[in-house]
Amino acid sequence: MKSEKDCDPEAPIEEEMGIPSSAATERNLEAFIGPDLPEVDDGSPPMDKSWYGYVIVVCSFIIYFIVFGTEHTFGVYQEFYTSPAAEPIMPFLKGTSSQNIAMIGTLATTFTYLLGAFSGRFADRAGYRISAVLGAFFMGAGLIAASFAKSLAALYICQGVVLGIGSSLVYLPAISCPAHWFERYRSIAIGIVVCGSGLGGLVLGPLTEHLIASVGVRWTLRIQGLLCLIGIGGSGMMLKTRVKKVHGQNKKAPMDFTICKEVPFIALTFANFLTSLGYMIPFFFLSTFAVFHHQTAATGAMLIGILNGASLVGRLSLSFITDRVGRINMLFICALVSGLSILCIWPVATTVKVITIFAVVYGFTCGGYFSVIPSVIADIYGLDRLTTVTGLLYGSIGFGYLIGSPVSAWLLDITKPDTNYIYVFIFSGTTMTLSSFAVFYLKYWRTNGRWWIHG
Repeated sequence: MKSEKDCDPEAPIEEEMGIPSSAATERNLEAFIGPDLPEVDDGSPPMDKSWYGYVIVVCSFIIYFIVFGTEHTFGVYQEFYTSPAAEPIMPFLKGTSSQNIAMIGTLATTFTYLLGAFSGRFADRAGYRISAVLGAFFMGAGLIAASFAKSLAALYICQGVVLGIGSSLVYLPAISCPAHWFERYRSIAIGIVVCGSGLGGLVLGPLTEHLIASVGVRWTLRIQGLLCLIGIGGSGMMLKTRVKKVHGQNKKAPMDFTICKEVPFIALTFANFLTSLGYMIPFFFLSTFAVFHHQTAATGAMLIGILNGASLVGRLSLSFITDRVGRINMLFICALVSGLSILCIWPVATTVKVITIFAVVYGFTCGGYFSVIPSVIADIYGLDRLTTVTGLLYGSIGFGYLIGSPVSAWLLDITKPDTNYIYVFIFSGTTMTLSSFAVFYLKYWRTNGRWWIHG
């Protein structure tokens, strides 16, 4: 007689991946939040016609504004943590290398995406509202606790791990919820939401630098923590889907890992992993790079803001023309231009004007890359597996973040005392350029070798 494991068609794949079985995962999740229940329409007006859909877009935009605005402005904190001004306030940072400082922001972005498979499933089971509010609590608590840090390890845990866990619980509900309320205008709705990421960095970058100069880094962390608690928590309370749970019977819907052997998934995983190795490096190092070239800290923060602003414009504008160019085509273009801008423009950017040009070109195309990804996933896998696939794919981004920024910081440290960013340029630019080849292969496979066809 076969055991339950033998009867589970997903068991072999999970064992190969070295992760717990779906049955075990479901039992643990059910014990925590209760059984999964079937869903039916809650009687709301049809898609694209409900006023509440616009409320969802606004609230999701606010969440993205705070979540990714906070993470993308870590470069401002890094510039302060590595400066002599930090020593009287945080003496434990004295003599700390750029590599070790960069690990704080790396942990935050890594946990944000690395936990995507679990947090996406948690949001589906517990509800978007519960997931978002819980995430707001973690983010706020992490930043406020970081303001009382007495060691580098405390910053790793609070401003890194705890902040990342909270972000992971928040961002997937925010990006998934609009899809429940819009069909015809779904791409535009999602495009507006992801614009919050770029606008958040544009606003919070200079604001963070101003607050550090005005009230100190510890109070700046507390203010950002309160912003997460109030802004994300309040917006998260408004999130809901157009379906409701039906009590009386459980719905068996284990996590689907069979997609991990499919060609599109593998290609997108490689593309996202290679992209994430280099993606955050300009956000983390552009401010310190500007200061290295005799610019002020305020100018460095302004350049971070421009970078995020260009990302905002790219996310929004490219969502309107992607359907004409082709979603995978646009993904390829964004990955290629992002990588080439690091290799060709950043190395010669020794003045504010040229650094600004780099920030605009890179920000525009890298922002477009991440605004197109959800549409590509939806095209390939449909809406029924969108959250699961998105969570799994974003897990590969987490691994890339975990490796990319520390490696770049190490490459920078080994050039001291004659600091030179050339190895950072080569590493980040090459990895992002190579990601475009993975997207190109996906296009080639999808069109049976006829890569020039629209798609």
